[in-house]
Amino acid sequence: MELDWGVVGRAFDLLLKGTWLTLILFFFSMLLGSVLGLILALMRMSRYRVARWFSLAYIWLFRGIPVLVILFFAFWVVGLQLGLTPVQSGILGLGFSAAAYIAEIIRAGIISVDPGQYEASESLGMTKRHYMRRIIIPQSIRVIIPTYMSNSILVFKVTSVAVAIGIVELTGITRQLANSTRQPIELLTAAAGIYVILTTLIIVAQELLERRFALKT
Repeated sequence: MELDWGVVGRAFDLLLKGTWLTLILFFFSMLLGSVLGLILALMRMSRYRVARWFSLAYIWLFRGIPVLVILFFAFWVVGLQLGLTPVQSGILGLGFSAAAYIAEIIRAGIISVDPGQYEASESLGMTKRHYMRRIIIPQSIRVIIPTYMSNSILVFKVTSVAVAIGIVELTGITRQLANSTRQPIELLTAAAGIYVILTTLIIVAQELLERRFALKT
């Protein structure tokens, strides 16, 4: 088979459009997942039994269901009922799935803090909300960062599954171009290169964050 790498240049604008949509999916999914994950982690550690059981049930359920099934549910059930676009449904599905893992990552970071920090904070008359925000969570970030960023890479790559609900992100546009040009090797190689470059940027961000918080702590 004769390779024509010029097809990558001719399709560059479309690949760039697909990449931008992938980044949108990734950013908003991680934003939703992080906010919801933090809430679930705090609920899991709550003194209220109902909150703990709800968080535990959510984490158990969403870690047990494949992401593709969650995306189908988000699109065909929730999305159609609420009138959401495929992209909005994709963000909802990916975000809710990521939240289950992020909740456990955050919880692991929080419980890694020396219990003496809690006792010292309470002895100073600080409320739980105050010392969690000012003392416990800042110290737990150093533990959270490596696993959180590794999970971010997984979420970034899982955005490719969103093609199943009609979202033409990087993988989707690459498949369409490969079918129309009959040059799959060149286009798939280009897409793989884009994924590697963007994943590398996440890894670099992880290194920078680890150094920053290591210096502060």
